[in-house]
Amino acid sequence: MKRVVICDDHDLVTHLLETWLTLDKNLEVIGTFNRGLDVINALPTLQADILIQDLQLPDISGVEVIQRLREAGMTMRIYAITGRADLARAALEAGASGCMLKDESPEELLRAIRSDLQTSIWLSPMLAGHFFNATQARTDFKLTNSEISILSHLNKTNAEIAELLMLSEGRVRNVASTIYQKLGVETREEAMQWARTVLLMNYDS
Repeated sequence: MKRVVICDDHDLVTHLLETWLTLDKNLEVIGTFNRGLDVINALPTLQADILIQDLQLPDISGVEVIQRLREAGMTMRIYAITGRADLARAALEAGASGCMLKDESPEELLRAIRSDLQTSIWLSPMLAGHFFNATQARTDFKLTNSEISILSHLNKTNAEIAELLMLSEGRVRNVASTIYQKLGVETREEAMQWARTVLLMNYDS
């Protein structure tokens, strides 16, 4: 019997997930939470095998929840669920075992849990498609590693990017200008929106 905890601030989503999970007699939902800090504090004593973690919560982000749990040495499988594909990459980098979009069927998540992929990262079919398209877009738009690096930090000032990447501000401006030309956009905001939508980049942090 695998012990499951759900953390989502939408009661309807929580109820739907709980209903689907109880279809499997080998799964037991032992707790539900709607705030990130609450699940962080509760998990050390719950002995959960699986956490289903929403990435957008009212107190702290689900990405931060995952990161803090991993830093604390917790090894349960963590499946992130989100309405935003751009948050999926951040969740996986924080230590999530897998990720799916909220508008996909919970059956996909149930299949992932049943498969018991202890050493693999799981992506739902829809998210896998997004990731494939993001990878293809880098090639189609001929974006270099340097351009991708600067594109991923466009929410910062040129001075901050230069210091972070150990470049001159002039170099950052020139590369940013090249990025705009390749993407066919005119402003920083348009470039960031393209990166969020196509490359699944997350600028929230």
